[in-house]
Amino acid sequence: MNKVIIFFFKKYIFSTRREWLRFDSIFMVIGIIISVATLTVAHSIFEGYETVLKKTILSVNSHVYVFLSKEGNLEDNNIEELSEFLSSQIEVESFSPVIISQIMASNNGRVKGALMRGIQWEKEDLPSAYKKYVFAGDYKLESDSDVVIGYKLAKELNLKLGDVIQLVSPMNSKVTALGMQSAKEDFTIKGLYKSGMHEYDSKYIFLNLDSAAAFNNFENEFTMMEIKLKPDFIESADYLAYKWQMILNYKYQISSWIDFNGNLFSLLKLEKWVIFIILSFLILIASFNVVSSVSTSIIEKKRELGILKAYGASNMFLARIFIGKTLIISFIAVLFGQLLGLGIAKFISWQTFFLLKGDVYFLEKINVRFSFISWLIILGTSLLIVFLSSLIPLKKISQMEVTEILRG
Repeated sequence: MNKVIIFFFKKYIFSTRREWLRFDSIFMVIGIIISVATLTVAHSIFEGYETVLKKTILSVNSHVYVFLSKEGNLEDNNIEELSEFLSSQIEVESFSPVIISQIMASNNGRVKGALMRGIQWEKEDLPSAYKKYVFAGDYKLESDSDVVIGYKLAKELNLKLGDVIQLVSPMNSKVTALGMQSAKEDFTIKGLYKSGMHEYDSKYIFLNLDSAAAFNNFENEFTMMEIKLKPDFIESADYLAYKWQMILNYKYQISSWIDFNGNLFSLLKLEKWVIFIILSFLILIASFNVVSSVSTSIIEKKRELGILKAYGASNMFLARIFIGKTLIISFIAVLFGQLLGLGIAKFISWQTFFLLKGDVYFLEKINVRFSFISWLIILGTSLLIVFLSSLIPLKKISQMEVTEILRG
């Protein structure tokens, strides 16, 4: 029986050009290609955006943060205790104390809010990928007056490498003969920082740890401890933070990247699948052409179907011929649609005349990613819709009367 079905596949699909050149077949194929291409473009852009955003956040920042539970900053004895504890944890790749403070950056009357980060830049295995993103100048903060700033911040303040930037701390006031004045100090721009995320590139200013401590009047104090996890444990950061907090008797407040960004990524996943469901309706609309194509094919082959039924062919046997023909044509159309969609998505990612607003979408460049799982999901969804659509006109086969067909 299977050999007979294969024979009819060849007869109705491969042996004649007429099957492919019928208007209903052409519209069916074009409709599927366009709808699948649209779905592929949207899905690959969403997936690329989510992947790059997550990768950037996890490389610019660390995975786990340790603060003192009560008010105040970590001190030397806390750093020693945490260092000893973290060194014994197999999930930890590296850790480092950090000083963070809100400041104002100014140059020739231009003022911009910024975030100071005092880091141990000389460490080979910093929890954050600081060195990776310094694209101009030098990442080495050897002098107490050296800073590396985000390139967008430099652009907004009209600064370049070697220029002097003044940092002002409204929270760190000093008593002078003229009264209370905010702490201010001049620094030299040693390097420019570019992570690709607007929030970081327009705010971050990096100093060495000692300079940040002196600027903020910290004496053996640190804002927090940053921890980088091994790749296999990054997704478990939330659980590890909770576990370590219990082990350390809640002396420290331990948070993970999931605590700070979990809602954002949950929203992105939800939006991605909502868009997927909405655009799947395009395939459903294109499947109306499938109903038309199968119906026309059944009418054209009415006499041949009657002869086959007279020789004992069952309705299921005849239905399998039309379903198989439709699925083969649709499979090819879906593949073409996915290739077309990937090509369009790649072009969108390469072009430079349309960029995202970084202050709204975090990233400026449109990125695309199309995984094998996404390919299977789109392929499976498309073929399922086509298959269900092809079943609708097949009831005509069961309604055929052999005697009437043969008389006609």
